[in-house]
Amino acid sequence: MDHYVYNILISAYAKEEMVGEVMHIFTKMRQQGLNPDAVSYGTVIDLLSRIGRMDDAMSLFNQMITEGLAPGIIVFNHLISGFCTCGKWEKVHELFSEMLDCGICPDTVFFNTVMDRLCKNGRVTEAQDLFDLMVHMGVKPDVCTYNTLMGGYLFVGKMDEVSKLLDNMVSIGMEPDVITYNILIDGYSKNGRIDDALVVFREMLDTKGKPSVISFNIMIGALLKCGRKAEAKDLFDGIWANGLVPDIVTYSLMIQKLIEEGSLQESDDLFVSMEKNGCAANSRMLNAIVRSLLQKGEVPRAGTYLSKIDERSFILEASTASLLTALASRGKGQEYKELLPEKYSELLIEA
Repeated sequence: MDHYVYNILISAYAKEEMVGEVMHIFTKMRQQGLNPDAVSYGTVIDLLSRIGRMDDAMSLFNQMITEGLAPGIIVFNHLISGFCTCGKWEKVHELFSEMLDCGICPDTVFFNTVMDRLCKNGRVTEAQDLFDLMVHMGVKPDVCTYNTLMGGYLFVGKMDEVSKLLDNMVSIGMEPDVITYNILIDGYSKNGRIDDALVVFREMLDTKGKPSVISFNIMIGALLKCGRKAEAKDLFDGIWANGLVPDIVTYSLMIQKLIEEGSLQESDDLFVSMEKNGCAANSRMLNAIVRSLLQKGEVPRAGTYLSKIDERSFILEASTASLLTALASRGKGQEYKELLPEKYSELLIEA
């Protein structure tokens, strides 16, 4: 076999994260008189970095250099992403400096990847520094770059910085995409600026292309949270008009609100409609419905949804089981045994 065949095998096993097989083939190459090439090393370093084996990944990286193979930007990207995931930021800085010393100029994808990791760890100041360096080096940010940094500022609650980035983005002629608008809507909503969120949402509807179901979910959730149910219902009804279909998050938001306000028949009807429309309830949704009904004292209705959990072989979550046990602690265990599926009777045994 030649390098091409070995690299295909290594790549196939690496995709399945079958580390033992990958390392066996990697070692076998040498036994057959073939030194691994840059592609072989890159694939194995990527795998080890993805699964957090950074010492092994660095060992291979150093071995690669010793054998006279020059690591490219992709290998550095794998390693830096791995160290970001592990939170070893000193190694991130060290490798970034080494990459620059090797004369490798990071591209937009590289910067976006590292900025994303930094932002997800709340290290937005460092992500901003990287953004500034990116511009200084003449590497052009794209929409993903701006979205990443805006999302980071949203994560740490700095909405003013999000707005500044949007202005910057627009000033250079870059069109915000649906992710940009979702970040803005989510940011304004979380900061209690619901009307500002609605302005952005309607602008997206009117002039900036189609929103996603996620856009609707963010806006509907925000409206329901602040008690503006009628507006949320209008948006829910408008999803189809925009060529979209509500997903399980959309239905969950509406059903939970209906239960909360005591519109139980309406919530049941919406659940039935949801499943008729091909959106099947998952375990998380059914458990949440059961908990909401138990908290409202609607034990027979909760029993109906408990039966659905059983029929679909879903797991009863600990928080749901805890609420059932609480019925017994209030001296109502025996009374409720007849209203719930038989398998839950042991949770209702009086203490």
